[in-house]
Amino acid sequence: MVRNALATMGLLAGLTAGILSADAAIADAGAEDSLLNRALQAASARHDDDAARLLRQAHQLDPFDLAPLIALGKLSLRIGAAEEAAEFFRAALAIEGDSREARRGLADAFVDLDRVDDALAVYDILISQDAGDGRAWNGKGQALDLAGRHDEAQAAFRAALAVTPDDPEVLANLELSRSLASAPAESATNTETVTPDTVTLALNAGTTAAGGPVGQPHSVGRDP
Repeated sequence: MVRNALATMGLLAGLTAGILSADAAIADAGAEDSLLNRALQAASARHDDDAARLLRQAHQLDPFDLAPLIALGKLSLRIGAAEEAAEFFRAALAIEGDSREARRGLADAFVDLDRVDDALAVYDILISQDAGDGRAWNGKGQALDLAGRHDEAQAAFRAALAVTPDDPEVLANLELSRSLASAPAESATNTETVTPDTVTLALNAGTTAAGGPVGQPHSVGRDP
């Protein structure tokens, strides 16, 4: 009888521990979701330091979750920290190698870094996997413009417009490409030099999760 009682108590203790562990996991997931939502709100309000801090906290709660890493990459791109953006997107790809969002972000970072060949290689992978990826076509067009291959760039922008016909960003990029190529257009006299700053990027949006939380770049809201 005593033996049965002890066995029952052990079973109950195990069940209780399992329930508490599950509750803790749910609480952590809820906390991470809350941090992500607050971070996105801060980023939308251009409170970049606050957004970066919240995203770091979310990443620390779950180092294997792609969302904080991708959001940090997008934030880094937006503030011009392309090297750091590339690190975040690579960390995300180390966790989930087929993440299109992370791959697209990495290609965008390459464009910002003037690494045109690397950017084109990534965009081509995305397009080969999904020819209806308008953002990949748009990014490829931007990279081709940076390389001075304006005819090919315009073909890429037209492919993007076939997916999203009224996208104002793609339309603006196509017009810019025409002007840079001195094609017949109202803006043909525009002689602006192509740099990553003049080409509008389609932003999507340290250590991999296996090695712990990512190291934080100084320009993305590093704590004092």
